[in-house]
Amino acid sequence: MKKNKLLIFTRVLYSLFIIGTIVVLWMIYKDVHSSIAFKFGMGYLFLTFFLILYVPIITILNARKLKWVNIRERFFKFIISFITLWALGYAFDWIFRPSKVDLFRGLPIAFGLSFGIYFTDILFLKKNKN
Repeated sequence: MKKNKLLIFTRVLYSLFIIGTIVVLWMIYKDVHSSIAFKFGMGYLFLTFFLILYVPIITILNARKLKWVNIRERFFKFIISFITLWALGYAFDWIFRPSKVDLFRGLPIAFGLSFGIYFTDILFLKKNKN
């Protein structure tokens, strides 16, 4: 079985990110101050920014393997979920913090959650799906 190099690279990146997250959280918990810890933190920060750019691009490239009906269904669910999560966040702000209501604060959270729910599995596609 021929392995997809992009899929292997994506899995390695995710593994590095998870391991790096654990190490950085441990360093913060133990209050580690050294030049190695700083360099590791900077490397982790660069990996995080790279993943923020890499994931949407690869998701779009892999979405070409899906049929149009499947993409349209996912996109419709994404839009409904995005609007619902954003409205719920706004409503909870209005109920619990009426003095600090911000209309646009919940947009990135709702977008990220909706994208993660409906499009993350496309990142790991191996072959054509029906």
